[in-house]
Amino acid sequence: MTQMIPLEAQVLRGVSALRQTIAIVHAVPLMRLGLVEALRGSSVFSKSKVVAFANLSEGGAALAAAMPGDVILLDTQAWTLLEGPGGAPQLQALKARGVTVGLVAAVGQDASKLLSGRGISGLLPPDAEPERVVALVEDLTAGRAHFRQDDQPQGTPSRLSRLSSRQFEILELMTRGLLNKQIAWELGLTEGTVKSHVSAILDKLGCDRRTQAIAAFMQCFGVGHERAAFA
Repeated sequence: MTQMIPLEAQVLRGVSALRQTIAIVHAVPLMRLGLVEALRGSSVFSKSKVVAFANLSEGGAALAAAMPGDVILLDTQAWTLLEGPGGAPQLQALKARGVTVGLVAAVGQDASKLLSGRGISGLLPPDAEPERVVALVEDLTAGRAHFRQDDQPQGTPSRLSRLSSRQFEILELMTRGLLNKQIAWELGLTEGTVKSHVSAILDKLGCDRRTQAIAAFMQCFGVGHERAAFA
């Protein structure tokens, strides 16, 4: 039996939709088009303002103007640029303003523990059906996290799942080019503790050098050479 929504609730939802902006930043034209059409074609967000940009340079003004209730969907390139040296506070600032941010990437559950602590509230696989795009934005609009167990790409090694949340966080900071002393200051730890975590990270990932561990992280997130410049 179809659930009837009170008229007052429908009116309020319509007003909210009219005021809401959904900003998409994705470098692949077909992905941008697909995300836009999935949202505009749904009854839920047909009245929302949906805008799309190829990169952060184009979408910078839209992100700066984002209001509470707005949603931003980023590709991995845009996310890693925001997450570069000094970048993480930008995502946290958006979250503090009531703006929710989702990531479009095939990274699996290994990454969710890091993403949720870095200002990302939801994860969308690139091969998601239109209904999943709508479900993601619905959750983000309602203030709900959107990470699903079935997002792990088929055949992808889950080496990073061997890491603890703290080790995952330290590895992410390593990819930004931070040294042990800088990581210790960033996380409020001693340098000796960080060194111990780094040794454990290398051991769990079967790596001999930091660069190999960083490469494993990049492979998980599908990040290219742009991020390597920070390492």
